[in-house]
Amino acid sequence: MRPVSREAVPPFTEEEIPLTTAEIDGRPTGALAEDVLRHWVRGRPLSFRLPSLVRAVPVSRRLAGLWLDAEGVRAGHTREAVLLVISELVTNAVEHSNSAYITAWLRRTADRLLVEVRDQGRTSVVPRLHRATPEEDHGRGLALVADHSQDWGVRLGTDGSCSVWAAVPLSGRSAAAC
Repeated sequence: MRPVSREAVPPFTEEEIPLTTAEIDGRPTGALAEDVLRHWVRGRPLSFRLPSLVRAVPVSRRLAGLWLDAEGVRAGHTREAVLLVISELVTNAVEHSNSAYITAWLRRTADRLLVEVRDQGRTSVVPRLHRATPEEDHGRGLALVADHSQDWGVRLGTDGSCSVWAAVPLSGRSAAAC
């Protein structure tokens, strides 16, 4: 199990893009994501807030894909890893919290991409790595995140929120090689 940091999650300073339930339910994922990114400035981290709905998963994946395009990240492994990580983290937040909404961030450093998803902390369960057996239907999300990232972790906010983050190397090397 990963150590859990109980420090306050530092406030994110970039402008957050909020989306409503009506926006996600009423529009095709691609069109919605493209409209959202028109308000985003290239070279800046991307931050968006979505209702905690299953429909948020493909929207977050599409937003991440467009952000990766704008950042010039086209390396196969890196791109696939970021898209898988954001999908798994958003899915976990939707399925395992009672949050009304979730917030996601994508940031770029010199050598890696950082993905973070925060819920409102309306659950008593702290995310932990579980290696599911082949017979189990669920329980592979954080294992996939761990396998496709250089590092990952959990932070509990003083407000009760829970953030799960992952760092994906830009080099295109597999996470197992890191």
